[in-house]
Amino acid sequence: MGYKTFPILPTARKSGLPVEGSGQRQVHINCPFCGDRKRRLYLYTDTDQYHCFHCGAHGNAVSLYARRTGLSYRDAYHELLGDSVIHFPRPAVQRPTEREPAPLDRRDAVYRAMLGLLPLSAAHRDNLLARGLTDAAIRQNGYRTLGSGKELRDQIAAQLSARFDLNGIPGFFYKLGAWRTCAYSGLLVPVRAADGRVQGIQIRRDDAERMKYAWMSSAGRPYGTGARSWVHVAGDRSRKEAVITEGPIKGDVSSFLTEGTLFVCVPGVNAVSFLADTLKELRVSQAWEAFDMDKRCNPQVQAAVIRLRLELKKAGVPCRTIAWDPACKGIDDFLAMKRSA
Repeated sequence: MGYKTFPILPTARKSGLPVEGSGQRQVHINCPFCGDRKRRLYLYTDTDQYHCFHCGAHGNAVSLYARRTGLSYRDAYHELLGDSVIHFPRPAVQRPTEREPAPLDRRDAVYRAMLGLLPLSAAHRDNLLARGLTDAAIRQNGYRTLGSGKELRDQIAAQLSARFDLNGIPGFFYKLGAWRTCAYSGLLVPVRAADGRVQGIQIRRDDAERMKYAWMSSAGRPYGTGARSWVHVAGDRSRKEAVITEGPIKGDVSSFLTEGTLFVCVPGVNAVSFLADTLKELRVSQAWEAFDMDKRCNPQVQAAVIRLRLELKKAGVPCRTIAWDPACKGIDDFLAMKRSA
């Protein structure tokens, strides 16, 4: 008798999570582990895996149930095995093959080419200008707009697949003999590595009440690839002090408004798995934490600050906290207010 797998949605419901929907490749819910309320915990029904793009929590149905109930992995497995509702015979299905992310050089080349195919809408340009950027800074940062419609996405994939191998590129998958693009509509934000290469794309979704920011990702799709919680670097990379905040646009704006201050931006306050290596690559000797000012009253953010300091201490990088007028939630808001005063 071999190892059994369990469907992620019924298992999540059994653990007490409010899960709606079925028949979808991805179901998005609030994360119970970091307190996120923007539905950044993804449940993948094709692979029966979960991943939170805010705190980085991930695993399979058994590890989700174990973490939710406090059971060991072994005990959680046997408890699920004995549940006649969850453990039911399912027809064997061929799982779509998901790839590991391609090397950075190839991701950078594909994403730069993709951005070169797209415009920046007037509405997105106006929003970026209102944040404090100039047209020159907007061009340098490489923002673009992805509109709606399957035809546009198919054209992008067709043009790129004629020039590049799209295996391992998050946001692309292979189906019915052709490469396809999988991405929300919105503002495309390049997420840059320590050397400036584009390692991933975040999307600021238009008119989204939940999950305002999402990765360009094709997790759960045939021959697709999921994004990772990559860290974005903005500003003068020769500096030895870095400000750590959340979100690539916030870092881009803040660095610009401070004439090149080095900002290292995690995708979520708990998503710090790539942070220490990035600081090491940049040879940073002093870090300054600049998460949003709700850290004064939000227990989840307060806990994230403690975890951040512990991670940096292990990496040998001292860290101090920056505070500002709490009327301004983010450091970019505060810097923009100072400039306009």
